[in-house]
Amino acid sequence: MLGEATADAAIASARQFARDGKIVVVPLTSAANASTLGKVLEMPTLSTPEATVKDYALLAQIDFRHPLFSAFADPRFSDFAKIHWWKYRRLDTSALTGAQVLAQFDNGDPAVLQVPLGKGSVVIFTSSWRPSDSQLALSSKFVPLLQALLEQSSSLPPQKAQYFIGDEVPLPAGPQPLTVRKPDGQEVNLASGSKFTGTDQPGIYAITPGTQRFVVNLPPDESRLAPFSTERLLALGVPLRTAHETPAETARREGQAQAVEIENQQKLWRWLIVAALGVLLLETLFAGKLSRTASGSTIAST
Repeated sequence: MLGEATADAAIASARQFARDGKIVVVPLTSAANASTLGKVLEMPTLSTPEATVKDYALLAQIDFRHPLFSAFADPRFSDFAKIHWWKYRRLDTSALTGAQVLAQFDNGDPAVLQVPLGKGSVVIFTSSWRPSDSQLALSSKFVPLLQALLEQSSSLPPQKAQYFIGDEVPLPAGPQPLTVRKPDGQEVNLASGSKFTGTDQPGIYAITPGTQRFVVNLPPDESRLAPFSTERLLALGVPLRTAHETPAETARREGQAQAVEIENQQKLWRWLIVAALGVLLLETLFAGKLSRTASGSTIAST
């Protein structure tokens, strides 16, 4: 982890550390910290000016599929709205080749991003967890976040905390084939060490032989309860009345609703008239048939 005024020797060591397949964390504690980040990425002209923050910023977009945030993917733990960010530095991601934005502030500026470097990468926080910058260090999410960083930088393959519909699940290697039992009881036979792609149902999946289990959940988007916009409601035909509606607009809206109701009633009367005409036509045909039958009987008797 690199901060301000880091010696060139330490920066060179960190850069080699990333190239060897590890992760280097660079929190931007000030605009001057751009020089340290620029030396690590070998971009001497990189700049990170201070962002203008009114009151505080919040994390609005988070990639919960990334191993750094996968532990918070469950809707019970995915709320970062209580963490306020007082200061952060702006970073132009277009200048960073292969940069992946893992979290964004509510105005769209990147908050956490990962830049590949050799076999490893550099994880950049555009703010820091110092009390003058944010409330991250006071949050219960701080320790799991650091743990995820350590796990990513270790030699162990990343382990996902949970899976979502459509994800591929790597199966353990072994001498014999495996069977995956889906939540509905269907069983799928696969070779050991392969990937299971049939995660089309939420629930608990079991791998046999053995006792390994994994859980597949619905995507986090399914639990979002954000209200529809006014434009969307109007497009669906939902009548709305805003607090700023004038009496003339109210009268016009009510007149339109009344006109629609009258038109619907007229449509109903049209069908009733058609039905009455149909009944009248049937009666006429039936009466004509009876009249011809009666006339024929009279002639025969004569």
